[in-house]
Amino acid sequence: MELTPEELSLIQKQRDAKAQQAAARAFQRKAIATAHAFAEWSEQSGEELTFSTFINTFGYQAEDGKKMYEAVCRIQEAALPQ
Repeated sequence: MELTPEELSLIQKQRDAKAQQAAARAFQRKAIATAHAFAEWSEQSGEELTFSTFINTFGYQAEDGKKMYEAVCRIQEAALPQ
């Protein structure tokens, strides 16, 4: 049985969507872990969360530095008691 180009396209779109979901879940877990690690480090060092501190002093050097910094900011904000 051969698949039509349209069927192949649908299969590829489904695979791409699943891969994007998996990548998003992986980033979510990494961001939560990084936010926790930063909070622990921040308590020990007394440093506050700024982009410069996150990258240079805390030492987050992965390619997704800006995206991770923004995620950590959102996590910290969301975790503040109301």
